[in-house]
Amino acid sequence: MSEKPFETFEDGDVRILKVGPMGPYGNNAYLIRDLGSGDTVLVDMPLEEDILLEAIAAEGTVRTIVATHWHPDHWMTYDAVRKATSAPVLVGAKEIKIPEERIDGRLEDGDEVRAGAARVRILHTPGHTPGSISLLVGRAVITGDTLFGGGPGKTSARGDLETIIKSIVDKLHPLDETTHVLPGHGPATTIGESRRQYAEYVKHPHKAGYYGDVEWLKGSAA
Repeated sequence: MSEKPFETFEDGDVRILKVGPMGPYGNNAYLIRDLGSGDTVLVDMPLEEDILLEAIAAEGTVRTIVATHWHPDHWMTYDAVRKATSAPVLVGAKEIKIPEERIDGRLEDGDEVRAGAARVRILHTPGHTPGSISLLVGRAVITGDTLFGGGPGKTSARGDLETIIKSIVDKLHPLDETTHVLPGHGPATTIGESRRQYAEYVKHPHKAGYYGDVEWLKGSAA
């Protein structure tokens, strides 16, 4: 496989391979593989095409593709991946700005996607986009651009910061503190670490209506 030292997370009979960082925005894709059957779920389709296709070929059979949200950097290799796998592409039920002809189904909060015997539970985590989703796989959660090590994903309109924080606090922070957080960009963290950093943020939060980039440990300068 590629010379890049891709990280793996193993939990029983499930292996998650992080493919990345890739492309100009340092995107991560993830391959969730049931080791027994070889069936695999691909999460997101960023550049770089050759690296991603090589990883797909090495990691079993991709049965399903899930996109965490609509932003183009998570879809850049759509055509090549569809050609290589013929797998259906699924997105969050409330996601926007995706031509219907490019998707094969929509996922509601609480739905499950299977990779062999492995169960992947869908969490609707809006804020970065209206239909952003996270994927819970045993002791790991793939969070797209909802939660990173150090803070939430970037928001683009008034009210979005409050929405994404609610998603994180209500859907992600209740997970076990040892749960690995696997984001759409950057390194992994844990739910426990995110909780601790968020506890510092609430001491000096941004004012209502703020949007943009937020780091838990910096908070508001005001």
